[in-house]
Amino acid sequence: MAIPEFREDGWLPEGHWQAAWEEIEARFAGEPGSRRAATLEKLVSWRDSLRAHGVKGRLILDGSFVSAKQSPGDCDCLFVYDDSHRRLDQDPDTKRLADYSTLKGDGLGDVFVFPLSLTQSHPSLFAPDVFDYHKETRLPKGVVEVEI
Repeated sequence: MAIPEFREDGWLPEGHWQAAWEEIEARFAGEPGSRRAATLEKLVSWRDSLRAHGVKGRLILDGSFVSAKQSPGDCDCLFVYDDSHRRLDQDPDTKRLADYSTLKGDGLGDVFVFPLSLTQSHPSLFAPDVFDYHKETRLPKGVVEVEI
């Protein structure tokens, strides 16, 4: 299903909108050299690093990056990765890819990374709908989901 048009308030309609990377890049890239383009570049670089290490999972994109805002501050994300063959935090080469402070410092945004096994064994600790509401108004809004 395609990412829908923005509502009048600049947010996506309520829901989790499935997308391919090509659609995300076409929809949210912004003008070359813009802050939006730089944010997308950081997101794609992180995705490519995860892929290079064989990491797969579901990524939920949120925040001003998936809004009509011309100059988003960053890209807030929730990433649930398949940890059936290894955990990111136990490998020095991948630990950085799951570290909140590192990713925030690199300008990606608020990135929350969870191993799939944790979300299954302790579902009360995991709230995939945390991004479904605007943080200030608490009104429902949409997010974008993509596979890595």
